[in-house]
Amino acid sequence: MLTVLVVVALALKVIFFNRVADLPLRGDEVAYRDAGCAIANLVRDLAGLNAPDGSELSRDLVGSGWFMPGMGLVLAPLYLLVPDAGDPLARMWLGLVSGAVFVVAVVEVRRALGRPFAIALCIFPAMVPVWVLLSLTAYGDLLAGLVLVVLLGRLLEVVTAGRAGEGGPSLAEGALLGFLGIAVVYLRSSAVLAVAFIAVAAAGVLLWTLVRSGGWERARGSVISLAVASGVFVGLLVPWSIGASAALGDRIITTTTVPTAMANTFGDREQVCFGPCDPGSTVWFAPVRYAREVARATGEGEVTVLGQMSAYARQDVTPRSYSEDVVDNLDRYRNIDGFGAILKPPDAPHDEGVWQWVARDVSLWMFRPVSWLAALALLVVSRRRYGDQVVAVFVKLGLLALLSQPFVHLGGSRYWTTAGALGGLAVVLLARMVWGAVRKVEPEPGDEPSRLLTAVQWLLSAVAVAAVATVALLA
Repeated sequence: MLTVLVVVALALKVIFFNRVADLPLRGDEVAYRDAGCAIANLVRDLAGLNAPDGSELSRDLVGSGWFMPGMGLVLAPLYLLVPDAGDPLARMWLGLVSGAVFVVAVVEVRRALGRPFAIALCIFPAMVPVWVLLSLTAYGDLLAGLVLVVLLGRLLEVVTAGRAGEGGPSLAEGALLGFLGIAVVYLRSSAVLAVAFIAVAAAGVLLWTLVRSGGWERARGSVISLAVASGVFVGLLVPWSIGASAALGDRIITTTTVPTAMANTFGDREQVCFGPCDPGSTVWFAPVRYAREVARATGEGEVTVLGQMSAYARQDVTPRSYSEDVVDNLDRYRNIDGFGAILKPPDAPHDEGVWQWVARDVSLWMFRPVSWLAALALLVVSRRRYGDQVVAVFVKLGLLALLSQPFVHLGGSRYWTTAGALGGLAVVLLARMVWGAVRKVEPEPGDEPSRLLTAVQWLLSAVAVAAVATVALLA
């Protein structure tokens, strides 16, 4: 059955590709394409022992510092092999890459979590029409969500192996964990919290288990492997941070979007540029251009100026106005059909016909019940199996971290795809918890529940309830 579902999910990708292959890359996709071309040209220059084109890297790879180079790296092999590749070929390449990563995610979930979780992943999000459409785009949100699930599976294997007395991860496993973590961040910088929360939780549970069973002597090897994971993560992040900082003349760790996003989301847009911005540009580009001019005149860093502009625009924000904006962001976050309207063939009107039914209605029919079930899974506590408890902690941490985006950024109809895979896992987790409680299923030897993980789940549920209640009361 699992193989059939994988084939069906991939077949849907082929069907949708035939419908949207001729649609040109647009919006942020153009920036990712330019980044891919810049990286491909960099590889050619280095292979030919030529000096890299610094201006191209600064302009097309770093740009305004909004986007990390993950999708540029995904597209670079295509433009390295076919420098003048058109947009249809780019969409085909993106579909092949996302399909391959999806298969890897299913295999990892099947091995680490079990067949029910893998089946769920094949149905949701992999058969949601809008998700399939977005798998053919250059946006990194969807790929980040799949790689995050692979990371979760690997961390689960590490933790359960430690519990079973098999010791901690090897140095190679530590390096792989670090690589997967930075891959998620490179693809979607806002997922850094999810990576950090899940990784810290996994490290804490692993070390706590090893120390309890054999003292610090037994945990020493795991500490070294975890240090390797951290080193790989930081080591692969540093080149981007240094390059972006040098190009923009300010300290950049991941991206520069936070100040402008906070200003446009919660502040007064008429005050973002210490007053109205240039009316001939967008709410995203105008502040950057203004900050660049101010930075030249004052000698301050561009990002520093953006931070000052953001603070000025948000000076009249109140708890009530902030909460109302968060509610609006959550509504936009859940209206996932927006990109279904954009990614449509020329012969498919937005407001009528089969395309609207497939890309919009079917997507919403699938998404809405799953979103409510995933939200319910955040509130239910697993207390019967250790393995389910670890999965519950990881999934809850990941979802809570990703759902923090509406609290700091304008909501968008594609952002759910990063959390989509975790949502599918959450539904199975909820079903297992309910089934275990109803049937009073006893754990197998070695899979006895942990009081610590029970307490952590209660804490995470309390955080979720407190956040929702606070916003609801203030709004």
